[in-house]
Amino acid sequence: MIIENSLNPNCSEAVFRFHTLDPKKMQAILQAIADELNSVEGNEKFYGKQTVPLYKTAKEYDTNYGGQPSYSSAYSDDLSDEEKEKLSYPNGSLLKGCAGLGDNDTVITVESDSFVLNIGNNDIQDDKTDFTGKIRDLKVKVDQAEDDTPAGKELSARARDCTCGISWDF
Repeated sequence: MIIENSLNPNCSEAVFRFHTLDPKKMQAILQAIADELNSVEGNEKFYGKQTVPLYKTAKEYDTNYGGQPSYSSAYSDDLSDEEKEKLSYPNGSLLKGCAGLGDNDTVITVESDSFVLNIGNNDIQDDKTDFTGKIRDLKVKVDQAEDDTPAGKELSARARDCTCGISWDF
């Protein structure tokens, strides 16, 4: 697995699909990412120590966000601030990670056989805690927006801005 660092401060988000709905694996994946977020100097001051509970069902992890991210390329720059606010991410998600554009809340979308995580990539790109290795050890298939595949293109369309900066090598 390779994590590539990006020096582009305008890039905001990583979008991953994890092919599991096992609540224990979901919690382990999300906690590994939370540990990475917690390792970033200054994050505890802004977000506190982030921990992910173990829920009984996968659906309990879902953010229940049904719209499109406010900074998505699917939206024109001509939208008013009020229109963008209506489209922005929900507050109170399980994790917060710097996205560079102000939408620091993660979105978790539970699908029929997997879950998608939209997360600011600035705080996870260094992989200081080897969260990628911890996730790889769970033997869960991962799709990413960075892949030049139909799944990658579909995930990329869910991002707020761009998805450069992080790639997984399985």
